[in-house]
Amino acid sequence: MPADVRLLKKKLENLKNKYQSITYLDTDPICFPKQFKDPLDIEMISLIACFFAYGSVKNIQNFLSPIVTAMGPSPYLFLKQKQSTLEPFLKTLKGYRFQTKNDLVIFFLTLQRIIQKHKPKDTIFESIFLGREKNFQKETSIQNFQSYWKEELTTTLGNKPLTYGLQFLIGKWDSKSPKKRISLFLRWMVRNHYPDFGIYKQILPSEIPYPMDVHIQKLSKVLGIRNKKQVNLNDAFLLTEYFCLLNPADPLLYDFYLTRVGIIEKCRGSYVEEICKSCELKEVCLVVPRGIEPRLQG
Repeated sequence: MPADVRLLKKKLENLKNKYQSITYLDTDPICFPKQFKDPLDIEMISLIACFFAYGSVKNIQNFLSPIVTAMGPSPYLFLKQKQSTLEPFLKTLKGYRFQTKNDLVIFFLTLQRIIQKHKPKDTIFESIFLGREKNFQKETSIQNFQSYWKEELTTTLGNKPLTYGLQFLIGKWDSKSPKKRISLFLRWMVRNHYPDFGIYKQILPSEIPYPMDVHIQKLSKVLGIRNKKQVNLNDAFLLTEYFCLLNPADPLLYDFYLTRVGIIEKCRGSYVEEICKSCELKEVCLVVPRGIEPRLQG
């Protein structure tokens, strides 16, 4: 753990001030739901963007951009149409990494059926996370969401097993992963401050796991917050708990800004002078050599 949490918070605030601009939204998949105003459009496009948020930013954007464009001014209403109306769209779909073209067709047909059953006055997926308990449960809420999607996709497949691509898309509850893409979706939906949307009102930011992508995993190590080679969902919840020390009401405040250090500044998790010398976090980073910058190494 960093020796001086107050200094870390000060540096994180500097980082936030640096990247708190719409200029940087295009470096993140959140740029796609940001194109819409209606909460239902935002929620639906957010889900699509987060499910496919793996790989490089460029590849993600190249894949998602034609899909979002084809859905027009209201993706929610676009999927409310009959399947026959959707056929031209389905024919344009192309595979993405582990998902084949047919996987994508199954996914969008499933999403269409979900949307057609949905009552417009409600959010689409918040109740799935809440479950019978009507609140977010660390032990079951994400599992509920994954189980829901597995059941819906299986229905579309005519009760056949999920393909590898579809299983990867929704993830496995018992896999040793931090569930980064679902955690990212929750951050967008739950936080009500920039750059997120705050559509889900019954879940608190302090309840959800931190989206532990490769950049956050790297930075949590060099900042002395966590030092594990392999991380799982419990580590993601523990990281949220840590950031509650800095901001109890909004522990995920710095996630977007920290990831810019990896995506834009190309942080490698090791000392590279041309990268590290201009980094806002250099005074609290464990990889900056002694004597290069004032820092807290004991």
